[in-house]
Amino acid sequence: MAQADLAQDRPPSAAGSPGAPRRRRLLAMALGVALLLVLGGVAVRQWWPQTEYAVDCLAVGAQVRDPGRADPVSTAAFVAARDELGPVTIRRSFDAELPASFAESAAGGDPDAGVRSFVSWKPPGGDFVGAARGRYDEQVQAWARSVPDTGVYATSFHEPENDMTAEQFVALQRHLYAVVKAANPDIRWGPVYMAYWWDPDAPAHYVGDPAAWWPGDDAADFAALDWYSADPEPMVTSPRFQHWYATMTGTGKPLLVTEYGQYALREGERADPAQQRARAEAIGTDAAWLADHPRFRMWVYWNGTGDQGDWRLTDDASQRAWQAVARSGCEG
Repeated sequence: MAQADLAQDRPPSAAGSPGAPRRRRLLAMALGVALLLVLGGVAVRQWWPQTEYAVDCLAVGAQVRDPGRADPVSTAAFVAARDELGPVTIRRSFDAELPASFAESAAGGDPDAGVRSFVSWKPPGGDFVGAARGRYDEQVQAWARSVPDTGVYATSFHEPENDMTAEQFVALQRHLYAVVKAANPDIRWGPVYMAYWWDPDAPAHYVGDPAAWWPGDDAADFAALDWYSADPEPMVTSPRFQHWYATMTGTGKPLLVTEYGQYALREGERADPAQQRARAEAIGTDAAWLADHPRFRMWVYWNGTGDQGDWRLTDDASQRAWQAVARSGCEG
């Protein structure tokens, strides 16, 4: 969860690739769902479609925190939220420390539910210096080998700008990338940045040399950003987003928005219909821009609470806007 960011164009439109790639994607989905493979005489259910997920389409997902449930951040809460969010397919989850295995992690229930995973964890005790020096390599390898072949995306120490220098972050990411990929090359691994730190006009919280935070093209499968605006406005015209985008587009890597929140309802306040409408319009504007920029392969809404308030899409207009995004995305 990031601090608020500041953040225009057309109403919601398809966020995935148009034409033939989408038709191929839909055909593959129809063939892939509930496909039975016979391996050694044992029928195995394979829920994931045989397609290039988040390669020729936009993966649309959410982080769900439903305080009305006994399991507010579970896979079950994510699946239940599809009634409001539409056919979201990838779930953002968090572990405060490196889990012993994928099954024991916050994402452990995702595969059986047919849910894609974007996972975030931190080294034991937050020890990023030790992790960069190989102190936890055996644990990292054990976790990586346990990750299922369902197209998992992963990162360690998302939003690092609060906690370490660019040099320390690059050392951490380069080392972990090599360890993780050696143990399981199917994991998509990359850095996740915090938009709050990427406005050059805000020197009190600016990253400095933005290029210094990139671990290198040989040590990342993607570049991602967490972005919020407590007062709704389009992300894509935000100086912080634009500065990050100008920096990362040069890497040639897929670009992801792994946390996205519009309009934080503060505790004790009543929802403002004008702000809710502005949120729906901002989602539509961002959807149109992202549809025109196919380097973006993932967009995840933070449908939960945070330090600034409640970001959940509780009004019809905002829900319809995100449902349109989800329907246009991978497997939507």
